[in-house]
Amino acid sequence: MRISSVMGIAAARLHLTVFGAVLMAASMAFALPALAQQQDAASSVGTVARLAGRLGVQTCLDATRRFGPALTGTTGSHSAVVMTHPAAPDAATLGVAIERNDAEATSLVSATFAPTFRGGCDLSYDKVDVWRKSCQDVALEELRYTQALERLGEQIAVIPYSPTHHVYLIRIAGGCVSVTKEVVYP
Repeated sequence: MRISSVMGIAAARLHLTVFGAVLMAASMAFALPALAQQQDAASSVGTVARLAGRLGVQTCLDATRRFGPALTGTTGSHSAVVMTHPAAPDAATLGVAIERNDAEATSLVSATFAPTFRGGCDLSYDKVDVWRKSCQDVALEELRYTQALERLGEQIAVIPYSPTHHVYLIRIAGGCVSVTKEVVYP
């Protein structure tokens, strides 16, 4: 291989690296998420809807108003980050990450609002909790589930509330992690 070919390849790689860094910096500058500082749950009924509206979301705004308070919780406090497409927020998926705090525990809620061809908005969310008790105790005491736990595999049990609403219980050292997963088609 000639030296000029090697130099040309090296120059092309350098240009691609610089171009990629510029594109990434530019996309980050335009796609900053909306962030809500910690709020009391009782006074912030519309946190998710307020942040979504601030970013220009319209199609899923009604769904954020209807389901946002359930995602942020009704007791304690929460903080939220809302992310959407920088150029077309109303035509794209809206992502929400919420930290919920109350006297019992801290939870992470990750939700996605997606516009549909039906003109509405579908919702999918995951809520993650860490418990300092066995998964069997979480099922009985926290979730009021009294049936035998179904197994997904060796370490994970499943509580199938409905075809679109499950709770996964994962054994960990000293406790249990619960992941509530639900898909809503309003």
